[in-house]
Amino acid sequence: MSDFKPPVEQQPVVQCVPPSPSQFDLLMQEYGVTLKDELQQRSANLEAEVILTNTASQVVCVERRVNEKLARAVKEYNFLSNCVTVYTGQDLEGLTGTVAQAQTKYTSVKTSFDAAVSAIKTAKSKVGLVNTLAGKLKDAVADSCNSEELKLIRENLSKGGPNKKTIEDSVQEFVQYAEKIVNQADDVAQAAVKVAGINAFVNIDNLAALIATAKTDGGKLITDVENNVKNSQKKYDDSRKPLGDALKALSTASTSKNKAWVLKDADVATSKFVEDKNCNGGGCQKLDDISEEAEGAYENPNCGTPGEPQENEA
Repeated sequence: MSDFKPPVEQQPVVQCVPPSPSQFDLLMQEYGVTLKDELQQRSANLEAEVILTNTASQVVCVERRVNEKLARAVKEYNFLSNCVTVYTGQDLEGLTGTVAQAQTKYTSVKTSFDAAVSAIKTAKSKVGLVNTLAGKLKDAVADSCNSEELKLIRENLSKGGPNKKTIEDSVQEFVQYAEKIVNQADDVAQAAVKVAGINAFVNIDNLAALIATAKTDGGKLITDVENNVKNSQKKYDDSRKPLGDALKALSTASTSKNKAWVLKDADVATSKFVEDKNCNGGGCQKLDDISEEAEGAYENPNCGTPGEPQENEA
């Protein structure tokens, strides 16, 4: 038996330590430069989206205030229409009818009063004449030139029986009665003057003209309120679309801003990973570790030859 041993072929030594910097390091370094430029662009995009969102929010604020102001106007004009102008129109109609009736009655009363005043004037004139004649009669009795006539009058009066008044007493009584009538006529005339003053103060004709003016002005108020009710309602309805569009624009801008924010945060996290190569406490594994896990799994009975019974099978 020969002791010859064939020479053992030398296997080349495998270099397990990668060169430094490795291709992975170079790749990560190049990617980091790209991420830096991308991060600047993301930051600029986020800033622009924030401005757009703030602008959209201000537009929504303005449109909402306009809408709320118009809503208050609609409410106020509806209140005026339902609680003021409706009753105003009804009251003006009632006042017009009342004044018309009062005017008719006033005309009748005034006609009667004017006739009464005329009668009072006539009566006062006649009473004044009686008073004048009474005075003349009194003077005639006292006049000595009328002695013969007075003698005859006294003789006739004596035939009337006892307890008859003398002519002097009768004349004096007549004079007093005439003066009383004159005083009463003066009182009636003074009362008529007061009534005339009251009528002049009341002046239903002027009141009717005033009511007519009030009715015209009230009609203008009612028309104005009704027009404002319609106009304010239309403006309110029209303001709802701009408000809705502004809310949609704000929603779109907010979504775009949030998207830009997320993308920027993602680039920041990726840049930090590329810079630090830190997998947050071992989340990444080396190839050797992966190989060992694979080998351990292959040696595990659960990974035996297909068809071969397993230990844990019944």
